[in-house]
Amino acid sequence: MSADPQNSAARSEAPIAAAASPAVADGERPYDAAFMAQAVAQAELGRGRTSPNPLVGALVVDESGSEPVVLARGYHVGPGRDHAEVAALRHLDGRAPGKTLYVTLEPCNHIGRTGKCTDAVLAAGLRRVVVGLRDPNPRVTGGGIERLRSAGVEVTVLLGESAEACRHQNRGYVRWLKDGRPQLQMKAAISLDGRLAPASAPIGPGGKRAPQWLTGAQARARAHQLRDHADAVLVGAGTVESDDPLLTVRLPGSERPGARQPLRVVLDGALRTRPEAQLCGPGTLIITSEAAHRTRVEQVAALRGRGVELLALPGAGAAEQLDLQEVLRALARRELLFVMCEGGGLLHGALLTAGLYDEAALFLAPIFLGDSAVPLGRGLAVGAVADAPWLDRVQVEALGPDTLITGQVRSGGFAPLESTEAVVS
Repeated sequence: MSADPQNSAARSEAPIAAAASPAVADGERPYDAAFMAQAVAQAELGRGRTSPNPLVGALVVDESGSEPVVLARGYHVGPGRDHAEVAALRHLDGRAPGKTLYVTLEPCNHIGRTGKCTDAVLAAGLRRVVVGLRDPNPRVTGGGIERLRSAGVEVTVLLGESAEACRHQNRGYVRWLKDGRPQLQMKAAISLDGRLAPASAPIGPGGKRAPQWLTGAQARARAHQLRDHADAVLVGAGTVESDDPLLTVRLPGSERPGARQPLRVVLDGALRTRPEAQLCGPGTLIITSEAAHRTRVEQVAALRGRGVELLALPGAGAAEQLDLQEVLRALARRELLFVMCEGGGLLHGALLTAGLYDEAALFLAPIFLGDSAVPLGRGLAVGAVADAPWLDRVQVEALGPDTLITGQVRSGGFAPLESTEAVVS
């Protein structure tokens, strides 16, 4: 998003122009945006469980009275399960004659793991369908809307903020379709001077480095929520070596047998991950180089013996160096739409340099760690402010003494806001 701000003095002298009217879809009603926001909230209930399918929420509404009333709600739970429209209609035994359906994504008009949603909509007798976003999947785009319209159903496709909210919710799905890779989120806990950890950590019992938390319980719980929402958690081999992390979601109920966990992915071109590392086991993928996979036969066998899956990719430059673009494409081929990278500093720096981060979630702790501590973006070289990676659409949230800063990562083109007015997110 670009802007051309003026200073306050210039604005006071300029003629006052009429505010631009927000875009309104044909047939849009005053309450449509509010109901679509509720459908978006329904879709969020499936976060982290639907890939490679999109997140979708739906409401069935009765508009016949003086005030519209929600009759049923539904959302897509996961692949092979009911789509949101069908899930909502099941509460009404599949019948809703004359009623209105709000759905965050265009109803599908093709047969995949489930049947056509358009068939369910028509069979229910719905009179009107309000869509938040046309499906960007080329197998779907326009097909569902056009079929419903041709059958006499009134279809309204919302514009403006409603459409943007639906698109943002499915940014991983859109990225996967558009670029053939997952949406990549940078996640880190950092000090006020941008450091990940002290240069060295004390050794605890058993010869392991003792964990040193920068952030408090609230921030750590929120970090686990972010893990829970991701299809995979990505780290470099150095993080495994220094921190020996589990990389699991540890929220109430998440550790019960059979509970879903994100895939744990380790980038390890030299294949130096110890089979004894805590994360080694089923549900872990180590991506290594063909050279290391070919020569470190005993290491490969030991890791596989622990249940670790290995994927060997061609080297880039040096034989044991991984091509980060190809790593992301490999994850996309596994139908992973949203990946959260937890570093460390070398991997964060390499991904920032390559312009591969799409968004960031940075937990800022009220502490300074100094020059010798581990930097957030090791190896990142910025020659000028205008060339720096930066965050757009920033949101700030207080979590006890800590602060969560989120935003979309942009590469270059940064310019400080010139307006003297405060910007409130």
